[in-house]
Amino acid sequence: MGMDFSAYMSHSLKETEIIELCTEFDTLLPFNPKDNVRKWRSSVDRADGTISLAGPCGISLTLSEKVCYFHHYFRWKGFLVDNEIQQLLRNVSYGFMKTFKSSFVIYVPDNAAKESAIMDFIWEDENKDINYIREWLLENCGLPKNNINDIYKEYEDYWDSEGYYIDYFSENDEPNKSSDLNS
Repeated sequence: MGMDFSAYMSHSLKETEIIELCTEFDTLLPFNPKDNVRKWRSSVDRADGTISLAGPCGISLTLSEKVCYFHHYFRWKGFLVDNEIQQLLRNVSYGFMKTFKSSFVIYVPDNAAKESAIMDFIWEDENKDINYIREWLLENCGLPKNNINDIYKEYEDYWDSEGYYIDYFSENDEPNKSSDLNS
């Protein structure tokens, strides 16, 4: 089992607004114009208190009452070391961040790292907001890394993921708008 890409951001949408996003995403966020057959779809999980949106190109969103968890099957290591994959996923994250009117995105692996424990905070029994998650990371994992590549640590016989990154997308590092996940 390996680590996949994941990102967290805030949102304040109601359930009906989240479900309506499927229609909007089909036209507003064509992450791969060649993959126009697969439409966005939603499913509500009342037990977990979440709504899942699945779209083209392996894009999945899980939304709690306050947080959007964006996950993709791209491997975490690829995101950390491959600038093309990194830029691509940052572009998509930026699009979601703007859609949800969030002010930042937190990147952590989806499992197998201390930082990935934040996933537990989105379920109904916890239902924490993004500021709580950011503070938890600070208190339990230290300061965020200065750049995404700093998370990757190469050792003699293995590599490891150490830390997390908070992307505020300042004017100087705002990603370009190319976001074809199948390129």
